[in-house]
Amino acid sequence: MRVLLTPVQDAKEALAFFVNTWPMYVQEISGFDTDFYSLDDVGRWQPDLIGDWTGAVTPFANLREARSDSDSGQPFQRSYVISSDGRPVGFVCVGAAPFKYMPEDADFILSEFFVQRRHRGTGVAEEALQLLLAQYPGRWFLRAIHDNIRAIRFWRRVLPRAAVHQLREEIEGTDVTSRFTTGRAP
Repeated sequence: MRVLLTPVQDAKEALAFFVNTWPMYVQEISGFDTDFYSLDDVGRWQPDLIGDWTGAVTPFANLREARSDSDSGQPFQRSYVISSDGRPVGFVCVGAAPFKYMPEDADFILSEFFVQRRHRGTGVAEEALQLLLAQYPGRWFLRAIHDNIRAIRFWRRVLPRAAVHQLREEIEGTDVTSRFTTGRAP
């Protein structure tokens, strides 16, 4: 199995896959105890975040502090299509500081992670995670919705096997969060 991550901003095919599978992901995630997403009167998921995750520049409203469009860190919201043996099978979205929707003591947040059902349990997701973490050394944060038991089990299984340090899990509100660092051991 050969797993690759392709930035959605770099390839038309990756962008199309991301845009077309995002509603499938939102449909799945909306089945858990969250009221973040809802369907509007014409059947589109709201809020519509696709543009935030696919743009070359992170919207200023999503940043803790104003930055210029030419800031070398842009975009601070990055998305990747996960491919296995040349076929797209999922995606992952990462926020980087100063992304507003993450703790201030984190460098990165693993915001969204989706693999098509038929590819779950094959090792694709774990390999994609390893590739992602290798690209971004630093302090990480992730949140799993409290009743998404499959996701919680996945993170509990793969994070200790990943190249992470200082892994700790907490309950924040009702959700399960993980904090860890990647890169050289402290």
